[in-house]
Amino acid sequence: MIKDKHGSLNGSNDLRLHAEGILHKNLFVKKPQNLSHEKTQEMLHELEVHEIELMLQNEDLKMTQHELEVSRSLYFDLYDLAPVGYFYISEKGLILEANLAGANLFGVEKNDMIKKPFTQYISSEDQDIYFLHRKQTIDTYEPQMCELRMKSREGGIFWAR
Repeated sequence: MIKDKHGSLNGSNDLRLHAEGILHKNLFVKKPQNLSHEKTQEMLHELEVHEIELMLQNEDLKMTQHELEVSRSLYFDLYDLAPVGYFYISEKGLILEANLAGANLFGVEKNDMIKKPFTQYISSEDQDIYFLHRKQTIDTYEPQMCELRMKSREGGIFWAR
């Protein structure tokens, strides 16, 4: 059985092999006896209905996947291409996510900021302001605002809110 990085089966052939393996295990548990023609027809009908249900579920999954792709694209446009820097920071103060404008403010690549302390971009004079701001945000779970002097990779200082 071949699985991708998310643990999903790759391709219909792998899925079929996996399903046949499960079926083989289940046949040892409950072997079909001599079935009447009516019972066979009933089981065939149930299988056909189940096949249609699976086809409908597959169509729903495809539609949901398409909607997620559209949503992801919209998110990229709204968040990543915004003209203002945005950062998603953990309770421990690590940058979990940054948009392109935010990374450009500091003169670094967006991915180079991830899992780094946000404090490394705050001037030493404003570290206490940030600490108190972060504590209040965590304690109240309400939006907060403060102004800080930030520093870019080249050492330039700028104000941010």
